[in-house]
Amino acid sequence: MDSIAIYVLLLLAIIAGWALGRFTFVPRRLNTRSSNDIFADYFVGLNYLLNDEPDEAIDTFIKALEINSETIETHLALGALLRRRGKVDKAIQVHQALLARPGLDHQFSESTRLQLAIDYISAGLLDRAERLLNDVLDEGGVGKWDALKHLVTIYQTEKDWDKAIQCSAALLSNASFKKDDELRAAAAHYCCELAEEWLRENQQKKAREQIKKAFAFDRKNVRASLLLAKIEQSAGNYKAAIKELTRIRNNNPEFISKLLGPLAECYEQLQNMPEYEKLLTNILPDEPDVSVVLALSDLVTRRSGEEAAIEFLNDYLTRKPSLTGLVELLRLQIEKTDPNLKSNLNLLQQMIDKLLRRKSTYQCHHCGYETKNLYWMCPSCQKWDKIKPIPEAGNS
Repeated sequence: MDSIAIYVLLLLAIIAGWALGRFTFVPRRLNTRSSNDIFADYFVGLNYLLNDEPDEAIDTFIKALEINSETIETHLALGALLRRRGKVDKAIQVHQALLARPGLDHQFSESTRLQLAIDYISAGLLDRAERLLNDVLDEGGVGKWDALKHLVTIYQTEKDWDKAIQCSAALLSNASFKKDDELRAAAAHYCCELAEEWLRENQQKKAREQIKKAFAFDRKNVRASLLLAKIEQSAGNYKAAIKELTRIRNNNPEFISKLLGPLAECYEQLQNMPEYEKLLTNILPDEPDVSVVLALSDLVTRRSGEEAAIEFLNDYLTRKPSLTGLVELLRLQIEKTDPNLKSNLNLLQQMIDKLLRRKSTYQCHHCGYETKNLYWMCPSCQKWDKIKPIPEAGNS
């Protein structure tokens, strides 16, 4: 449906609201505008619509439409439409005018305050929005759940993680939100934000408490598991760290590249690198991430020399071609190559390496945003846990 059709339907809704207000038996004020004046405004507004000037049309409709008990919902719809069109200042005016109406029914008062709070959030006036939403929350009506959702948005924006966690927990106490995976994931990340703050202050006990809270919201949260593994590793609890890292591998195998470094360090501290090599060998057949191949190649080099690593890579690349794997193979072979070909192979390696460095390594599964860095919250769509590693072409 195009924009003109939408506005025509809106016009019809406004006229219906006016008609109800005019012909329902309600005592009318002496200063009520005449029907001729109102219809004149409607036709002016319709003319704006036909000339593709929707903003001017909306202004005319607002002017024409009286605020009364029959037209409040239409005003609320108009305000929301203005906000969606980016006219936040006008949306605020519409909703403020509604809220200032004497004797406004409690139901409409709640709806208006919620809409006005959303206006304020859109305008960046978070303190005003917070006050309105807390008023709705304190009243304990049906609108409190919407108020909590918008408060979470505010506290996330302000990085007030404690309050964001409190509001999220309150929402999750409602059966309607209890199984909301996105809400649970976000709450877990709020806890992780606090855990990271405590780790920067070297307060590991308090960091552990926040990680425990994160797991209460989402036991499969990758970030929380990585933080716990980091704490265990720094405390010398290498087996516990390996257990947590292995849990990530089982629940979220796409993050294997983030696990290999810590796993290698833990196994090295335990002086049990053969067990690490066995682990990588077992997961290699089902693992699309070439980082496992590179880690194994490094282990084979350390154990049996470069010739064995070259043979290993040749065998793997024959079955699963990979540019990243090819760069590593060229690196190992160049020094053993005929001097006449060495410069050409060096050039080829540099070209492939340059091509790979330009590629994004992570992508948001919600909005498609691509990046070379891992963000727990997508900078584009503001969704948590949607950015995942991109499998290399040929290995996916």
